[in-house]
Amino acid sequence: MKFRVRYYALLREMVGKDSEEFVADSCHVSVGEVLESVARVRPELRELVFSGRVLVIHGGSIIRDPDERLDLCSEPTVDLVPPSAGGGGTHEAHLVLGRTVDVEGFLKNLLTKLDPESGAIAVFLGVVKGSVEDSRVEELRYEYHAEYTERALERIASEASRTEGVKHVAVYHSVGTFKPGDAVFAVGVVGVGRKAAIGVLREVVERVKHEAAIWKVEKRGDGTFWVLGDGERVPVRPKNPRAARPGEQTAE
Repeated sequence: MKFRVRYYALLREMVGKDSEEFVADSCHVSVGEVLESVARVRPELRELVFSGRVLVIHGGSIIRDPDERLDLCSEPTVDLVPPSAGGGGTHEAHLVLGRTVDVEGFLKNLLTKLDPESGAIAVFLGVVKGSVEDSRVEELRYEYHAEYTERALERIASEASRTEGVKHVAVYHSVGTFKPGDAVFAVGVVGVGRKAAIGVLREVVERVKHEAAIWKVEKRGDGTFWVLGDGERVPVRPKNPRAARPGEQTAE
């Protein structure tokens, strides 16, 4: 079926027209598929599209999730708009598999995102604790949802980068097994000033903690625990608990 893409502001100027028609295989296509179709036909928009700086409006709503499917039979027009003047910084999100965050590389990368308007860089680094509740931590294992977590980090970074006064947002999170002192979580925000940078930094850290579907298993001197929420710990049950001998009662 055919659907129409309308271009606004800078995008209209880059393409040289207000709108054009595209062809889809079915009525239901994802936002990502729409953007890929546009980038293929309009290479001049490719960099903007794949940097996450092009917003999609369908049915009067901004659609931020690239996996959300649009019903083009009900509404065959998709609007593409650049970020509003108030915000629209760049962003990046990385799930680091089986290794710690390269802190030096992370900080150097943030410095490359500075432009003449930038006046602040706010950084948060999360490291594995060596002691919890007066007990020595031996290791910390991070598990994650293979299909959801990376998309969640990307969504959080993208949405935060649209905040007024923000130039760039970077989110890195390690998964795997780590030792005390290892750097496993890093957030960096480049902003016009300190208020925007620090405020968004705090917001992103909290959102990753609560929305990214990353779980911690803490191995300590006094046992192994799942870490829930903001500090609640639940003991991990043994995989093969000792079977009761004949005539022996197990604890209820």
